[in-house]
Amino acid sequence: MSTQLFNLLVLLLSCFLILVPVSAKVFLSIDCGSSLLKPHTDANSIVWVGDDPYVRTGETHKVNVAPPSNLSTTWDSSVMSTLRAFPTRRRNCYSIDIQDTTTMAERVLVRATFYYGNYDKKENPPNFLLQFNGNNWARIETSMTGIQYKEVAYSLNNGNNINVCLAQTLSGNIPFISALEIRSLDSKAYSYVDSSYPLFFITRIGFTKTDIRFPEDSFDRIWLTSAPGLNSTSGLITVTSNSPSIIVDTDDKPPEAVFRAAVTPDPSRTYIRYNGYSDPLHPIHFNVYFSEVIQLSSTQKRSIDISVDNNLINSIIPPYGQVLEVRILNVTSAYTIDFKPTDDSTLPPLFNALEGFTVGDALVQGTNPNDVKALVLLQKTYVQLQYWSGDPCLPSLLYNWEWIECNYDTESPRVIALYLSGYELTGILPDFSAMDALETINLSNNSLKQAIPEFLGTFPKLKILSLTDNDFSGAIPSSLSNNIDLKLYVYGNPNLCTSLTKTACKNGTGNTDPESRFPPLGTGTTDPDSRFPPLSTGNTGTRSRTSKGKTSSEPIIIFLIMCFGLLFSTI
Repeated sequence: MSTQLFNLLVLLLSCFLILVPVSAKVFLSIDCGSSLLKPHTDANSIVWVGDDPYVRTGETHKVNVAPPSNLSTTWDSSVMSTLRAFPTRRRNCYSIDIQDTTTMAERVLVRATFYYGNYDKKENPPNFLLQFNGNNWARIETSMTGIQYKEVAYSLNNGNNINVCLAQTLSGNIPFISALEIRSLDSKAYSYVDSSYPLFFITRIGFTKTDIRFPEDSFDRIWLTSAPGLNSTSGLITVTSNSPSIIVDTDDKPPEAVFRAAVTPDPSRTYIRYNGYSDPLHPIHFNVYFSEVIQLSSTQKRSIDISVDNNLINSIIPPYGQVLEVRILNVTSAYTIDFKPTDDSTLPPLFNALEGFTVGDALVQGTNPNDVKALVLLQKTYVQLQYWSGDPCLPSLLYNWEWIECNYDTESPRVIALYLSGYELTGILPDFSAMDALETINLSNNSLKQAIPEFLGTFPKLKILSLTDNDFSGAIPSSLSNNIDLKLYVYGNPNLCTSLTKTACKNGTGNTDPESRFPPLGTGTTDPDSRFPPLSTGNTGTRSRTSKGKTSSEPIIIFLIMCFGLLFSTI
């Protein structure tokens, strides 16, 4: 085989390798508001990408106050120097599709980071709400110069889409975000918590010289060196492990690096105290990690009593060269966790790392999947509807999509109304009959054409249908005209005829029969007894109306043709 032919065969093989999806764990780092056209790798070997593929709304900004330099080992300064703000709509969402279906039943760790940096020159750090996949997450309270971040771990049992939403709650408090990170967790990590519930992490500390994250932690959890729960306690020192290697074999897989140091009391005291406060309705669960820092002699012993509010819960001996994980569950209200030497211990207590989290309410089922599919169909047909993402109805009626109404009587809310008056819809309606709970449909004041679709007569609960001021033509389906329980409005379609104007229909003179039961609505284009709001300014977004979704197949086909063309031209 000639060298030239061999090279072309390698090229063809490369073509197919490019087209085959690679099964890999999720490790996505989004630099929100970034204008970079190519990925950026930071000092921690984390590759950051721009956020344009994942969000369709918002404005990009640069901060006016540089992020704190002492945090450069934890947060990349270039990532923290940009952000995306959302001055319009009640809620705006990032949407990430996870293509690797092997992660469907596993948990992901999602981290959202916020650095205000006086980007708007108003010196007014905002407060707003954070949501994920239709669930409430946290209230974000930003500051002038501090970096805030929130972490949640949850299962992808209900699908392969991750959406993170920011919701405005107070006038003048414009939500923003600096970074969004998605990390896969092993199936065994935190598996002692039912996968139907999210974990909201509130603290994670170690006692090394610098903060620890990826690559030391394969899950890219952030282990901070500062420990607010210990700040009120004096007389603590940090000791370094002399173990040549430390085997970490716990399911939660804390990084080996955090076991290279530990905290212990100095000679002036005998115990370690960690205290804080938790909401009685949302108790905190702690994981405390232990590893002996020295090889003990036969006369030495380090044995530790662990108590919560003076109630002994465990007694342990830290292993040398290995790791022990102790779980302290359901800590509520004002709490005190003490680590004290047992009566026969010759050495003071220690621990290497600690993380705390609360368990949230059960993950929502999400809006009815048939309704979601029908809404997605409408979005694919009409680009102006693609600026809405996230769960259509959840987490509450305050944050559902502006052009729908939902019923929350079931675990999976149903869409009961479409309010699409004045949304500049054109062409032929797609079949969205899967939304069989619809009671109201308002499609008035658009440019919809051809015959009124038959599927509009199949909705079993439909009470109001407004098709006024469009370009419909032909006869009205009998399923609509004969439905005496339906309020039907068709005024403003000059080429439309009714079942009572058969002659006019045949002659193409339109709907002119004064006896038609489809009269004009009177003043305006909407039923005064129904909620048909017109499109408000800006509802189609401020950014270019480009289609969002899966990558088009056309570039792939062209690429293959080019590859085969090169081969055959050579042969």
